[in-house]
Amino acid sequence: MGKTSNEVKQRYNEGHYVQLKVSVSPQIATAFKAKCDENGVSMAGVLSQYMAIYSGTAAKSSLPFIKTKTRPDRRESVKTLSAKLEQIRDAEEAYRDNIPANLQSSPNFDAADDTVAALTDALDLLDDAY
Repeated sequence: MGKTSNEVKQRYNEGHYVQLKVSVSPQIATAFKAKCDENGVSMAGVLSQYMAIYSGTAAKSSLPFIKTKTRPDRRESVKTLSAKLEQIRDAEEAYRDNIPANLQSSPNFDAADDTVAALTDALDLLDDAY
């Protein structure tokens, strides 16, 4: 009698994967599961990709768990990206604005100012494209 599909899959997984136990708050677990369900991706796939990126072992820095098959999916991904870029820009802007007046010609101020300008330009381009 042959092995069932589940037995074959289990044997393969045992030979090719390591299980990790992660403890998180129920709120985080519920929100994470809901977001994965919303995007039609597996929780293990998302965690594996983040772990590969974080550890520097990812083959590429793309995030395959973001759905991009259709134009509406891409548009939604751009909205998500834009929101994150806005947060980064706002944080950099707050940093720049809190630099004392006597240091506003410093390299740190100039770098922050250039970053804010570049992020603003990128956000404008994304807004124009989508």
